[in-house]
Amino acid sequence: MNDPVFDELVQGLAACPEVDAILLAGSKVSGMQDEHSDYDVYVYLNRQLPVNRRKAITDKTCTCMEFNNQFWETEDDGILNNGIAIDLIYRSLDWLDQSLDRVVFGHQASLGYSTCLWANLLQAKIIFDRQGRAQALQQKYAVPFPAALQHNIIRKNFSLLKAQRPAYYGQIKTALLRGDVISLNHRLTEFLASYFDILFAINEVPHPGEKRLLVTARAQGQKLPKSFEKNIRTLLRALGNPDQRLLDELDETISNLESLLWQEGLLETQRD
Repeated sequence: MNDPVFDELVQGLAACPEVDAILLAGSKVSGMQDEHSDYDVYVYLNRQLPVNRRKAITDKTCTCMEFNNQFWETEDDGILNNGIAIDLIYRSLDWLDQSLDRVVFGHQASLGYSTCLWANLLQAKIIFDRQGRAQALQQKYAVPFPAALQHNIIRKNFSLLKAQRPAYYGQIKTALLRGDVISLNHRLTEFLASYFDILFAINEVPHPGEKRLLVTARAQGQKLPKSFEKNIRTLLRALGNPDQRLLDELDETISNLESLLWQEGLLETQRD
């Protein structure tokens, strides 16, 4: 990475027998980094690496560090001596393999972000791999996007946009009638999570995560709904002064996505 401070930290972690592999992901390897980009480092362990030993390593290379954060996964989050933020996320390769197997080969869909972990592995740069297991996993999951997974993602997410009784559209409409701006924000966020899950599935591209989705969709997704960016930006602006126009824009956004699904021959599967 041409970053001596980062390299020193990696070397310290790699010297620990508990560490099987270290992978760098995020914008630092995707080509989308800017002055705000941090280091997203995934440390794969074969057993627990005690906090005191992690601290001994990071004390040499970081100005500050929060240890053992448990908000999403087990993380140490801090700032390197060169001023760049770093997140150290601790996982196991067995967990990664089992999680990906359920999605890629078991075709298990989620409500939003179905294939993010898959994209995370495929896009990551291996910077330490004690026994070659990380590379073996990258090779194992370097497969075409399964048609059955595409089908399941679309089926699970599309009907919840508007068609089903608990759909986001109905919840947004109710929140609008109540003037409940917090609920509006929350439900629209979930709507967009499912929307983009569908969009990346249409394009047979693993979901890259929650950041810079408009840019990424334009770059990776050759198949985009009509008025794609206009619809998304208008939906977000409508949250500032919500009224009937928000529902009108939702209708147009769903209709344009539906048209793309029909065009690609993917919507008839919803009637299985």
